[in-house]
Amino acid sequence: MGKSEWKDMREFIEFCESKGEVKRITEEIDPEWEVNGITRIVCQNLGPVLIFENIKGADYPLVTNLIASDSRFLWSLGIEKWSEFNDEWMKRTEKLTPPVMVSSAPCQEETIEEAGIDIGKICNVKWHKLDKSAFPGTLSISITKDPDTGELNAGIYRMELQGKNQLGWGAPEYTHGRQHYMKYEELGKPMPMAVVTGVDPIIEIVAATRTPPGIDEFHLAGSLRRSPVEMVKCKTIDIEVPATAEWVFEGFIHPGARRLEGTEWFGEYTGHYGEARELPYFEVKLITHRKSPLYHGTREQWYPSESFFANGRTSQAEAYKTIKKLVPGVIDMRCNVCYEAIVKIKKLFKGHPQQVIDAVWGATYGRYKHVIVVDEDVDIWDYESVHWALSTRVKADRDVTIAPRRAGQWLDPATSLREKGWQTGLGIDATKPTEEYEFWGDQIPITVDDPDIVERTKEKWGENLEKLK
Repeated sequence: MGKSEWKDMREFIEFCESKGEVKRITEEIDPEWEVNGITRIVCQNLGPVLIFENIKGADYPLVTNLIASDSRFLWSLGIEKWSEFNDEWMKRTEKLTPPVMVSSAPCQEETIEEAGIDIGKICNVKWHKLDKSAFPGTLSISITKDPDTGELNAGIYRMELQGKNQLGWGAPEYTHGRQHYMKYEELGKPMPMAVVTGVDPIIEIVAATRTPPGIDEFHLAGSLRRSPVEMVKCKTIDIEVPATAEWVFEGFIHPGARRLEGTEWFGEYTGHYGEARELPYFEVKLITHRKSPLYHGTREQWYPSESFFANGRTSQAEAYKTIKKLVPGVIDMRCNVCYEAIVKIKKLFKGHPQQVIDAVWGATYGRYKHVIVVDEDVDIWDYESVHWALSTRVKADRDVTIAPRRAGQWLDPATSLREKGWQTGLGIDATKPTEEYEFWGDQIPITVDDPDIVERTKEKWGENLEKLK
């Protein structure tokens, strides 16, 4: 396993730069369209980390595309390939690692008092053509504290620029951060919140992960890093933040206060524009930051994107960890962020694939609407292999399950506004129909895989096989 204990985002950028995976753009860039265009083109080609050093109207550099490739995402965790990812995640997180507190931290080297705050000069980017406003919060992490238990939550929610020191807060009601806010509303009190950006990549990853209730993401990050996260208490509120973050915004969300987002649309991780909503808003009272800070943001879109890797892959690992404990025979799992789960199993009994489908729907927090279950001879990391199973092993009237009126994700573009928050589940048993063949006394079809011949060939030809490719 490779390195996973990154002290900050800067160290990870230096590592990526040593691999030839960083591009610094020194020319003046227009935040109205140019960051959008360059990031879209480079990201679509799984290109390098981008550092925009001179954005018109902003005083600070902007980092995008940090973990928006298979290699950089896996490097961040010190893992070599996807087939190792789920089991390594499960192994590291069996026991969580609490953070350690420090009394002084790089994230508090500089301070901007409330009167001097102008968030538009920190990040002023319009990430998509139809965005009417700048969205500084695309990868910013909202850190809240449960007023009953004192437990921290870290989550990533869209945040629109609504004033020099105000940001919209797009946390849906089913998220843990919003549930903290609902408790403060019941108490009639403002909720203290810290928003951080520019953290080590594993902290970014866990903040995007759909975890079960009761999980402190900084404990999860410590386990994945294989070293505790260093944290420091904010200057004005009772919230702890990562000590090496580039930026920390301290402030409050007031009870009962709502404001319609100023933009009619905002481009989202689904690859579609999401509709504007009436949302709580975050009032920033103090900003602390490192010397010469870097701001981290992303262009939301479907694969490839930072959301795809940070949210889709990490929530996949947590879902895998859950169903592996509930259902025997689970070998591997592949999920995307909107909203498909593919599970590889060793089929052990009648109804086994259907039990896996029910477990994904009932026990995981990714709100997956489509679940496909395949046999152990299918490579779930190759969509062609999955589609082969769908084409050759599925009889729709026997193997497809439709489950209406299930909890869904707000941003699902397949759902009309009046039905937001609901979805219809589609479960597909794409395993061999062994029970049916056995019932009729027929021979189960045999695949033409010939693994023994493949192994003999590899043994004889070894590295010379590469020359034949």
